[in-house]
Amino acid sequence: MYLLYDLTLLVAGLFLLPYAFFKGLPYGHSLAGIRQRLGFYPAADLQALRGNRVFWIHAVSVGEVRASLPLVKALKRQFPDSRIVLSGMTFTGHQVARAADGVDLAVFFPFDFSPIVKRALRAVNPDLIVIIETEIWPNFIRLAKRGGIPLVLANGRISQKSFPRYLALKKFVRPLLEKFSVIAMQDAAGARRIRALGAPAQLVQVTGNMKFDLPPATAGPVDPAQHDVLSDMLRGKFVWVGGSIRSGEAEILLHCHRTLIEQGIPSFLILAPRHPHRFSTVAELLKKEAVPFVQRSSLAAAAPVAEETQVLLVDTVGELTRFYALGQAIFVGASLVPLGGHNLLEPAQLGKPVLFGPHIFNFKEIAKLLLECGAGLKVNSGEELVEKLAVLFADQALRTEMGRAGLALIRDNVGATERTLASIRTIVES
Repeated sequence: MYLLYDLTLLVAGLFLLPYAFFKGLPYGHSLAGIRQRLGFYPAADLQALRGNRVFWIHAVSVGEVRASLPLVKALKRQFPDSRIVLSGMTFTGHQVARAADGVDLAVFFPFDFSPIVKRALRAVNPDLIVIIETEIWPNFIRLAKRGGIPLVLANGRISQKSFPRYLALKKFVRPLLEKFSVIAMQDAAGARRIRALGAPAQLVQVTGNMKFDLPPATAGPVDPAQHDVLSDMLRGKFVWVGGSIRSGEAEILLHCHRTLIEQGIPSFLILAPRHPHRFSTVAELLKKEAVPFVQRSSLAAAAPVAEETQVLLVDTVGELTRFYALGQAIFVGASLVPLGGHNLLEPAQLGKPVLFGPHIFNFKEIAKLLLECGAGLKVNSGEELVEKLAVLFADQALRTEMGRAGLALIRDNVGATERTLASIRTIVES
């Protein structure tokens, strides 16, 4: 089975590696990314790991990388002489990992081809591997176990939508799940599903979601001149944010904004596309629709902004939280289109009302909690989004109440990191 898997990967690699190279060009990490995906890491970085306990944490993208950061901090506190290697699959996730406190080495995850995985494991030589959420890479898991490296699945999640696909592969997934020392799931539903896939019941725990343990992210201090420009631009406006929006959503949100203006609401929309390659596309859309807008990057010079400006396009990376903090209501993207949604907790951490569309399967449990406690609003269309935004504009007390409910929800759900750490400590000490 693994020979066939390797042969398939060998063929796929002929296309995936060039794709990764060109996708990395805007980030400046193309060559380094390819080398690391092939299991080659800088000698100086590897030397810094030698003689220390090494924890390798794998988190696929931005959301998982951020979810792992409380655990990184906890491991450093519990094992101060340890070294943390944090791997990811995406360039945006890699950027976040490189900037994270406590991470000693941020790398791209190796291509799951047996010779490459062997090389990567020999190079890093981890004492323990933690896989965030449900990244099941057969060769990586199999060869780590063969090398005597304990494996922990942390913050595990299997959505209702993805469960049938996993179930169809149960014959192949079950032996991999049996190789873990601990399987820590976010909720009881995920625990039931992973046991149904063959995970040994004695290994499965419900620890909660580590994203609740994340401190509110910051983007650093704002230059005073930029702060003045932002304050002048937003004064007297109903500021709402479209965060992490994906293809097809900018058009919907722009229509919502125009409808609010027609209703006499002083709408100001902050648009933050999820991926950098979408910045120029959204800018072209705004120009085509003749909407007065300014790009975040142009505020650096603190130049005056036209009074008629109605939209701020966030064309920078790593500043989403800064602009969430400016909003009076937050819509979280990838949810009006069938992509599963993005992190709903980040705006809730800032005490903001959270709005999202119907396609929220990646955060189904969190969405349910936000709705139940009154911190979130679900909309099924752009028309419903306009209705909810109009209500929030007219009712400041409701906005405040929703924000407080979100903060209370987070306070009531912290602790997943410490529960996961307790399991890891047991493994390390044994």
